[in-house]
Amino acid sequence: MILHVWRRAMEADVGRVVVACAEEEIAEIVKAAGGEALLTKADHPSGSDRVWEAARIADKSEKHDVILNLQGDMAFFPPAYLRALPRLLAEEGGDVATLATPIAETGQAENENVVKAILALSPSASRGRALYFTRAKPWGEGLSLRHIGIYAFRRESLARFASLPPSPLERRERLEQLRALEDGMTIHAQLVQEASGGVSIDTADDLAKLSAP
Repeated sequence: MILHVWRRAMEADVGRVVVACAEEEIAEIVKAAGGEALLTKADHPSGSDRVWEAARIADKSEKHDVILNLQGDMAFFPPAYLRALPRLLAEEGGDVATLATPIAETGQAENENVVKAILALSPSASRGRALYFTRAKPWGEGLSLRHIGIYAFRRESLARFASLPPSPLERRERLEQLRALEDGMTIHAQLVQEASGGVSIDTADDLAKLSAP
């Protein structure tokens, strides 16, 4: 699965791709396939904390001012998603850019494994500022959005994020992006149409689809 994600990141062609992991086995698999892997500490509270450690190791000269965080379970994501994030960060400003997609599938709004993005979004807009993220179903009528957990951080914003302890809402919802919001950081989200079959591996059925010939 890691190799699927790595290959799609390479296809996006947005810059250097480094797999940050805590397991020697994963690092060796990536290197054997021709990729770049870095071993990090095993006890990071979130993936973004791990990415910051890897960025400091891989880019000691601080050449890159935008750092993308792509989770290892995002095996189905279209490479165009990664290309959209640096553009969103440049055009909207703020600290972090991410993605969201309208929820159309029955039962997803009630599913706690589906993270919902609450955005300040006008009816005709394709972008919005994040107000909150939650595993609960938003109340009332209106568009429900599923968060797609890919992030573009400004370098200084990722450093700020990683300097903070896990926040109360982050621990409660088990969502790392709430640490940024609780500290007053700004997150903008781009709306996309989710790829057929979803983007990430969330269930055993998703993994079976990935394993199918």
